[in-house]
Amino acid sequence: MERPVIQEVVDILIEAGIDHCFGIPGGAALLLYDALFDKKDKIRSVLTRHEGAAACMADMYGRLTGRPGVVIAQGAWAASNAAFGILEAYMAGSPMLIITDVSDYSGLVQHGPWQSGSGEYGSFDLPNIMRSMTKYTTYAVGADEFAHGIQLAIKHATTGRPGPACVLARWDAFGETIDPDTSNPRLYPIDGYIGIRPACISDKDADRIARMLVEAKDPVMITGRGIHCARAYEEVRELAELIGMPVATSYMGKSGIAETHPLALGTMGQIGQKAANEKIQGADLLLAVGTCLAPENTKMLSPDFINPKQQKIIHMDIEGLNTGWTVPVTLGITSDAKLGLRRIIESIKKRSVVIDVNKRVEALKRLKEETGFFSCEAFSSDETPIAPERTIKEVNEAVGEDGIICLDAGNNRQWVAKHFQSKKAGQIFAPGGAGGMGWGVAAALGAQIVQPDKKVIGICGDGGMMMMLHCLETARHYNVPVTYVVLNNSILGNVRDFQAPDRKISTSYPAPDLTAYARAAGCEGIKIDDPDRLKPALKEAMENNKPTLVEVITNQEPHFKLMI
Repeated sequence: MERPVIQEVVDILIEAGIDHCFGIPGGAALLLYDALFDKKDKIRSVLTRHEGAAACMADMYGRLTGRPGVVIAQGAWAASNAAFGILEAYMAGSPMLIITDVSDYSGLVQHGPWQSGSGEYGSFDLPNIMRSMTKYTTYAVGADEFAHGIQLAIKHATTGRPGPACVLARWDAFGETIDPDTSNPRLYPIDGYIGIRPACISDKDADRIARMLVEAKDPVMITGRGIHCARAYEEVRELAELIGMPVATSYMGKSGIAETHPLALGTMGQIGQKAANEKIQGADLLLAVGTCLAPENTKMLSPDFINPKQQKIIHMDIEGLNTGWTVPVTLGITSDAKLGLRRIIESIKKRSVVIDVNKRVEALKRLKEETGFFSCEAFSSDETPIAPERTIKEVNEAVGEDGIICLDAGNNRQWVAKHFQSKKAGQIFAPGGAGGMGWGVAAALGAQIVQPDKKVIGICGDGGMMMMLHCLETARHYNVPVTYVVLNNSILGNVRDFQAPDRKISTSYPAPDLTAYARAAGCEGIKIDDPDRLKPALKEAMENNKPTLVEVITNQEPHFKLMI
């Protein structure tokens, strides 16, 4: 039976388990919103105030649920404004679905209509723009291609290494009808396209890795964002405890294991825990899982840090191209992290292994004490403007294990990465694929919308918050009780740190009154310039069940202080 294709598209989203979408009506996408009106009980449409925020919120939806976060926007603004969040999802590996149009206005693509992105003369080349930052982009010229493209985009976004996929359709395609039984290609239930079993390590390779791990004298596991994607938290913990193997994480892999766990080493790299770097540097075997061992985590690929000539390196990733990408490896495995670690655990359990796990744990405890694990003199600082370390210490004490932390770009994330000790696996979400300022503001809002039973705290700097002030209005609109902790030092700190002392330009400005902005948007605003007021202010913000901004006037300490 013929029906509007936009109704078919919405039903496909619902069948795929997608219950939120983010965006702004415009162009032919306005027709899709009309179909969403009839399914408000099954899929919630969140109106954002900017397409960039929509993409960041969709990115967070994908990270939290494993299902594609849907972005709906008009073509020009999907390619420009929304690109801010699409790029992060592409480089970080987050499932996302972008639905947009070429704004060809009744098919006049050859005559350069206003806002057209068809790629013809007089238009911009939207298909190639989207292909440059997605795993998959299809250009649908009719209803059949439109509906089938949605199914394939969902498949591509979630299969293998996750990422964004785009369905770009002509204006007329949005308004056409379709008969699912006679369409070409034929439409089948979405179940046949999603839930495809990911690559998994072979039993032979699992046995080989198990043998190498139990024979190693000082093995260390390094985990990345792939652990979050695969939800492999239990497997990381179990394998670590099974043989007493310490676990370090990349920056984006932070909280792959609770950092309060006796075997947790915290983050690695130039801005990381000294204990993590010493254990990695001294390990005879490294098991890297769900991380590409990127330069920013490996001291720019320093052979004095990870040395493939002196260390055995086992590298397992869902994307085979990531294994052995930055350093040569002893054994490279293409596998989902959760499935691969589970098989390694089972193989070790079948062996008669005698490892003094307690001895390893005690030795690691002593190393942490000697190297000042998650400790810092500035935690007790009473100086004003407030030390960022003191702020993070108070946030750390205020946030329970069920709280969700969203980071942002800039120095603020450096302080958190170094000093916030996660209490639960999967607690921290961070930008770092592209790492744009403002990502965390919208991502925290998206997280609180998607998981209203959790307490979400977005930590950012004044620069990031200024870029996303409209998120405060969205928070008030939907009465989302997200808490923002803004470290306001009235500079673009991270980039300013790299400027010569006598040549600093375009990185400082008069301090913005972010508390006033929050109150003007109808949110709660609390300004803190006394460190003793931090604790009660954070308690109030997290308990008042209202969108709240806590503005902390901090000093201009450079992030180089954190480097090891």
